[in-house]
Amino acid sequence: MTTPCPHLRHRGAIRWSTFVFLVVFTILLIVVTSYVLIPGLEAIQDPKLTPEEKRSLQAWYRLLLFVLLFILFAGIVITFRFGRFFFPRATAPRTQTQYVDAWAESARRLQVPPPEEDEEENADDER
Repeated sequence: MTTPCPHLRHRGAIRWSTFVFLVVFTILLIVVTSYVLIPGLEAIQDPKLTPEEKRSLQAWYRLLLFVLLFILFAGIVITFRFGRFFFPRATAPRTQTQYVDAWAESARRLQVPPPEEDEEENADDER
């Protein structure tokens, strides 16, 4: 079944791929937060850690944050396909529309039947 107006199909509609990506990313973020970030924050509060160990933990968590934000940014860019704005596909060359004179075209297509001889005789008699 085809949509009568294909340009109206996407107006106001959610891009399902974006919605699915954001849901999966949210689940990933919850898992990483609960299993990595919260225990890490508790470990940093430990008074037994040396300043060097605290800097090491902070560096690992900054790296983890960078990776998560990169996944979010790259996923959104891929989902929305921003590349189509910067690298458009090659299209066929456009053709020039030929505008013709409608009256000249109708005169060219007009087929006039040959005059019948009876009509010519009647025309001569009436004169």
